[in-house]
Amino acid sequence: MTENSGGKNLRLLKKVPFLAPLEEEALQSLLPFLKEKKYKKNQVVFHEGEPGRYLFLIRSGNVKVYKLSEDGKEKILRVFGPDDFFAELPLLDGGKYPASAETLSDCTLLCLSREDFLRILSGNPEIMKKIYEIVGGRLRHFTTMVTDLTLKDASCRLAGFLLDMAEQKDPFSSKVIRFPMELTHQDIASLIGTARETVSRTLRQFQKEGMIEIKERYITILDKERLAQTAR
Repeated sequence: MTENSGGKNLRLLKKVPFLAPLEEEALQSLLPFLKEKKYKKNQVVFHEGEPGRYLFLIRSGNVKVYKLSEDGKEKILRVFGPDDFFAELPLLDGGKYPASAETLSDCTLLCLSREDFLRILSGNPEIMKKIYEIVGGRLRHFTTMVTDLTLKDASCRLAGFLLDMAEQKDPFSSKVIRFPMELTHQDIASLIGTARETVSRTLRQFQKEGMIEIKERYITILDKERLAQTAR
């Protein structure tokens, strides 16, 4: 591992909420245990049902976590980007991956094995509180997703998705927000539980109504208040 990549990996570790309580010296001691893996776009990271051997941290790129129905229909559960992490639950219970993961772009991932992860926990019991908070937050995310699928129509869910994306890209802005649309219309449809054609049609309608602008694979939120009203 080069000094430059070591510095990048250390900064990434500091952004993982449940590792935040560790002193920098302790974080530096983890660096030799991180395995760097590069993935091409549309490459499977792991399949549902495989043993949960690794926690993954994203240094660059985007990864979707999804499940397949019996008839092969894909449902995206969540999309993770740079500085995110995923697949932490199997490391806690020793179980299998409950869903599959695939890259949406070329990615550089850092892998931390379950053995090393448990060694960190045994030496730092205070980080368990953070882990419980994270697991609880992700459980609330999925509960909200199920509620939205049940009670809200596709336009409401799409508006909410755009607001979530804007919040992730620029959490402090309340006016015009511009960000790259890194997902295809099919990916968005899978995330919000609708058809690709519905996503395309609704995005055109939002643009016609002046709530958003789409240009050169970028989306600009022009009227955040109206979009929020649509999402309710």
